[in-house]
Amino acid sequence: MIWSKVSRFFLMRKRLFIVLYMIKVLTVAGSDSGGGAGIQADIKTIYALGAYPVTVISALTAQNSAGVDSILEVPPDFIVAQLDSVIGDMSPHATKIGMLLNAGILKAVVSIVEKNRLPLLVVDPVILSSTGKVLLESNGISLMREQLLPLATVVTPNLHEAEVLSGQRVGSIEEMVAAAQRIKEFGPANVIVTGGHLEKECVDIVYNGEEVYQFGGARLETAHTHGSGCVFSAALATFLAMGNSVIKGAEMANSFTRKAISKGFKVGKGPGSVQPAIEA
Repeated sequence: MIWSKVSRFFLMRKRLFIVLYMIKVLTVAGSDSGGGAGIQADIKTIYALGAYPVTVISALTAQNSAGVDSILEVPPDFIVAQLDSVIGDMSPHATKIGMLLNAGILKAVVSIVEKNRLPLLVVDPVILSSTGKVLLESNGISLMREQLLPLATVVTPNLHEAEVLSGQRVGSIEEMVAAAQRIKEFGPANVIVTGGHLEKECVDIVYNGEEVYQFGGARLETAHTHGSGCVFSAALATFLAMGNSVIKGAEMANSFTRKAISKGFKVGKGPGSVQPAIEA
């Protein structure tokens, strides 16, 4: 009887600790019905790293391993409603922003970020799917440069996204550095250009306005890379929320993503998904 009371006491204390001190990471992203990228990848990543995922869905996609078949916009007013609801109650320690689809959604998200002064903002500038489907309409790209990037703690474009944002060709490490320097001029505190699409090696470039850092290694030969960009940005946001610096967080996110890619697997007829598990 006494032991039962003691057990309940410690269980209540544990639950209180989780409620008060659990690190919460907010992700604003599109839903991937195939389960490999977007909000689904973010949830798996944040949870695997021991934090609590708080989610806002910015768009719905009908997609599978072969590609994106259709996209349904979530009305900007409802995105604001989602953000107001979760932020007012859960106070995220860091925020990752992924697919925004168009200028209307981007403006809505920017207004909430500014109003709430959200800390540790990681912007993953999702522009195209891996199969070429437009995920950010052209009217949103200039607004991203002008309104969202100045609020970012880190922006994490891949090679193609870095080309679009910088207006420069990006196909080598030297060009990644040049693009990062150009993107930094739009106002983000840090720029990470991810090099998963480089031909011979997978290198991420981190630029903070003063120094360039480089993380990565030999190319992992696998077709199962769906969701790797989402995993990287969600992991980075989580590591920042845990108190790591941008440089350390980038190094840890790179390592975590490489392990997730190495554990990737086939789930349909097309390329498979990465596996963001802590034991990866």
